[in-house]
Amino acid sequence: MMNNEPVADDQSVTEASSPQSAPPIEVVSDEDWKNRVKAEAAALDQQFRSEPPGGKGTARESRPSATDPAKAAQSTDSAASNARRGEPAREMPNPTFADLIGLLSAQAMMFLGLVPNPSTQEPETQLPTARYFIDMISILEEKTAGQLTKEESHILDDTLHSLRMTYMQRSKQTA
Repeated sequence: MMNNEPVADDQSVTEASSPQSAPPIEVVSDEDWKNRVKAEAAALDQQFRSEPPGGKGTARESRPSATDPAKAAQSTDSAASNARRGEPAREMPNPTFADLIGLLSAQAMMFLGLVPNPSTQEPETQLPTARYFIDMISILEEKTAGQLTKEESHILDDTLHSLRMTYMQRSKQTA
């Protein structure tokens, strides 16, 4: 298909002959976007390679290695996305168990009405959804029993206790 070529199906062709029909839809494709993304990724890669170890606040070990293509691709996609938005390239920290618990508990807290919904900026109480996220954390507790560090176990226990108590309070308020 050529750029700027009108596209029409059989129905629109018959409708085009009627006096009240809309003009045909024109599809414009941008074939060069892949090349631009590759060029941005190459420029960012060159920037990272020329940066001295520990420069600009990032540790050399946190950069993706050539032996881990999935990490390298994810980092490159993220860096290219940031570059398109005019943001400096930055790498995500290594995920931890505490981060996972924090992510799930933040969702539970939002649906318990403790944290405003980011899209509406208003607190919402949706107890069934809050219960779902609390149950997900409970599954993690069950499946990781005996495999966590003392600190991870403490974070998990405290988070679950706090969320369950808040859930019970909110349940009584709405009853």
